[in-house]
Amino acid sequence: MQRTHTSIFPSAADKTAPRVALCRQLEENWNRIQVGRQGSYSIERLVSLDQYCNTTSWTRVILVCVSTPIPSLLVAVLLECFPLRPPSEGWVANWVFWLRMSLTSVLLAFGGYSQLAAFVPDLHFTLCKQIIASTGLAVGLIGTSILAAKIIGFPVPLLMQFGAIPTGFFAVLLLRLVGGSDAFASGSPIVAQMKRFQRYFLALIILTGFYPLFKVLYDSVPLAYRGGVILVLPVWRFAAKHFIVYVSRDLEDIIPESVAFLVDFFSSLFVSVCMSSSGPFYLSFLFIAADLSQILLELRELSGNAKVVLQLIGPQLQDPIHPRSSTPEPTTLLTRILGATKEPRAFRAESMGPVRVWACLPHSLTSKQVEQLAHLEESGVYYQRNPSSNNHMKQSLLQTQNGFKQRTSIVPTSTLKHEIASPTTQDPINAKNKQSTRPNGSGSGLKKSKLLVLQGLQLLFHCEYLQLVEYVECITPIVYVVYKSILEQLPNIVYYPGGAGNWSLATVVNILVLAMMEVGSLVFLHHFLQRKFAISAMHQLAFVLETHAYLIQVKLLIGILVLIPFELEHLGADFSLRFEWLDSK
Repeated sequence: MQRTHTSIFPSAADKTAPRVALCRQLEENWNRIQVGRQGSYSIERLVSLDQYCNTTSWTRVILVCVSTPIPSLLVAVLLECFPLRPPSEGWVANWVFWLRMSLTSVLLAFGGYSQLAAFVPDLHFTLCKQIIASTGLAVGLIGTSILAAKIIGFPVPLLMQFGAIPTGFFAVLLLRLVGGSDAFASGSPIVAQMKRFQRYFLALIILTGFYPLFKVLYDSVPLAYRGGVILVLPVWRFAAKHFIVYVSRDLEDIIPESVAFLVDFFSSLFVSVCMSSSGPFYLSFLFIAADLSQILLELRELSGNAKVVLQLIGPQLQDPIHPRSSTPEPTTLLTRILGATKEPRAFRAESMGPVRVWACLPHSLTSKQVEQLAHLEESGVYYQRNPSSNNHMKQSLLQTQNGFKQRTSIVPTSTLKHEIASPTTQDPINAKNKQSTRPNGSGSGLKKSKLLVLQGLQLLFHCEYLQLVEYVECITPIVYVVYKSILEQLPNIVYYPGGAGNWSLATVVNILVLAMMEVGSLVFLHHFLQRKFAISAMHQLAFVLETHAYLIQVKLLIGILVLIPFELEHLGADFSLRFEWLDSK
């Protein structure tokens, strides 16, 4: 009879098992709270992205990515070309400064009202009304600022912060006078849309106000301890991102763009400004090291998300941009997900729960695509908005034809419903993927198809967010270098801290090294997604930059027109609160 010996001492494997489980649990919790896991694509956005990838050339993609920051940068440079007078000459002699401030106010007000028109379409805030309201707001702001300069003195102490008060007052007043009282009437269907916009825009204003404070904190810390401020920056960035996610929960499709062009853009701008200031080299190294660590963490997180989708789709997909065979219609992750979503009858026993049919802001689709989305909504499988939101979303969808936007009817006829459901008359993408994406009727097949849709839409959301972050961190240092290099040649440089001659070649090299590292990470992300999922990251990036151009340009204008020059002497940005120039008056 064989005897077995059982050791009373725990083995090495028994000792390490709890540690491994704890590490995995911590990693899961960490991944769960990342911004890339806080949302997913809607089917409407998926359809629009697929159409964009199939119809947009590489030339247009490159032009969109390169030209996006140019309008804001060009406006900022032109405003700096207005020659200013010394603040000591008084507010009357500085009429050019008031002209510059007026133009800035009109541009920013128009950007804010254009976002209002997009977020609250039922308000019918036309272009003409936007221009009138923007001009009126600028007149009110400049008039109040001149009055303050006459009473208090010039420059007005903390003029940028002071200007927020009359700006808020005149913005609401002009909205009521020009837009009407519907937006303020209790019980009006516009009120819910207005509250959604107010939360979103208030978050933008709050983060804009925090940027100067963080810069002042950095400057006030002794040089030997500034490394600690650099270590605090990721914590602030993490908290700010989740603040934006919280206020944008009803605007899930624009969460990646909002987070990237608010938090990451402002923090990247802060890094560029701090790297340009005089200081030891190790501070620049810390900035670059912190950014590199963030890139590695984000790519590792994306790899974990992508691994789940790769297990669901099985074989390697084919790149539609550079197909490896003569197949006229290569299979991509987009077409696989589209094929699965267009078979709602297959999920009759499964609810797709969080998957949304309609985007939070309407995309430009064809009438056939809108009818297909309406049919998917009627299937009852996907997430249902409240009825008023559904009707509004349907009525707000636009179709772009011959350069003009026209409203489209989305009520599907019985014949069209049969046509969409018929296997022989589906659109080419759906027909092509019918065999590979239709569930086999078994429980495992339904579950796999459901997971493909859920995980695939979430992966696209995650990819969009990372692409925008890398793009923002790539263009921001370049924009800052171009702006500062031009400003160094203009007479207005004497009114900024440090004056002329404080912009060296070493500073430019340090900032451009950071930019080139971001370019490399963006290229790596593109090749990773193209190899694994046949997704062109650059096409998806250009899709976002075009689709949300009006949202992005407002944030770029705020960063370049407001945040970069906030230390201009004429703006009275003395956060020590001494305001010594007032003592001499």
